[in-house]
Amino acid sequence: MAYGISNILTAIFGGLPTATYSQNVGIVTTNKVVSRKVFAFTASLILMAGICPKFSAILTTIPQCVLGGATVTVFSTIAMTGMKLITSQEMNARNTTIVGLSAALGVGIAQASSSLSQFPQQITIIFGKSPVVIATLMAVLLNLILPKDDKKPVKPAEDENEAAGK
Repeated sequence: MAYGISNILTAIFGGLPTATYSQNVGIVTTNKVVSRKVFAFTASLILMAGICPKFSAILTTIPQCVLGGATVTVFSTIAMTGMKLITSQEMNARNTTIVGLSAALGVGIAQASSSLSQFPQQITIIFGKSPVVIATLMAVLLNLILPKDDKKPVKPAEDENEAAGK
């Protein structure tokens, strides 16, 4: 709830929404630190950087190659966490269709964003600027539309035992 309220307040003052959850997953997976005290300390450092220009100037001395390496590491870990989540489910035809179409449309929108200029600006801003929006909407829509297979698969050995009267 606090996350939603902070995004509403940020939007009122003309700022961009924040996205913190996925980065935390990558950071926690990378360094194995789950202490709230560490995250509170880190949040206070970020707050100080936003309020105190001298402190933020110190942070700008971190070399770009270090920041780039940390960014690649965190986001690759986030991607792998997502892949683990996807593969934790049975990859039947329904799930393969949902994941495949969503990913393909997300990548397709990213590649064809220049051709979206013929659509109204509101549509382009919402759907053309972030492939994640299209991929997420498609995954949710397909999950609602595609029929679920409610049948539980029966192992062949169980069928043979029952047929033999055992």
